[in-house]
Amino acid sequence: MVKKIFALASVSALTGLVSAAAAAGCSSNEETKAGAADGAPPPTQVKDGGETPDRDRPGTGTRPGAECMETRDIDMTRVPYSRAKKTANACTTKELDDLSGFFRNKAQNAQDIVISDWAKVVSEGCASCVFSEGTGAEWAPILTKDNKLDDVNRGGCIEIASGKEACGRAYQHVAECRLEACSNTCDTAEGFTACLQDVQGIFSGPCKSAYDDLDKECGAKELPTYEAACKGNAFTFEGPIKVQCINGGVAK
Repeated sequence: MVKKIFALASVSALTGLVSAAAAAGCSSNEETKAGAADGAPPPTQVKDGGETPDRDRPGTGTRPGAECMETRDIDMTRVPYSRAKKTANACTTKELDDLSGFFRNKAQNAQDIVISDWAKVVSEGCASCVFSEGTGAEWAPILTKDNKLDDVNRGGCIEIASGKEACGRAYQHVAECRLEACSNTCDTAEGFTACLQDVQGIFSGPCKSAYDDLDKECGAKELPTYEAACKGNAFTFEGPIKVQCINGGVAK
């Protein structure tokens, strides 16, 4: 699903999970890949939160994103996670800009992301730090599978910022759960976008267990600081690349 791929990297679609939940009316005590294809808005136009004044569970039809949201509780403990890979000065800031530019061009033209082509815009050392399959003992910022973008490892950067692998794992699980709650059940770009924006419905419904674990491992008060340290200018992968492949594991 092309729209899911671009949702993985859309900075407004996946970053700021705590602030997104707060904007939708959630609190830590209560419950705390949208793309340019298939008619969906480009990544930079996706907004977090949304008009969700009621607290009905997903699937009731009372929320904009409820019509196709997954109703079952999604078990994220089955999903693997490995500690963050860190290499100081593997990439330059220009190389980070080049990686973003490549993705932006593909997103705007609704084109597939081929990792072997993406990696060619930077040096071999930078590409080695930025890209890896999600099967090793350490995970790079961008996880690949079959020469395609498979996931953005936001959790690795959160792990570094918090100093806790469990916090990074919980964050990654919540981000992935949010996508799973919509991508497997929403057949249209419009439905997928509306579902993804309904963070209150997601975190109080199919991803409640994952979100509760995030609150436990990271702390609702501390997490916004970690997210700020891992924020990109345009895409979710920019912060992790800066922290893991430029700063070498220093979140600042």
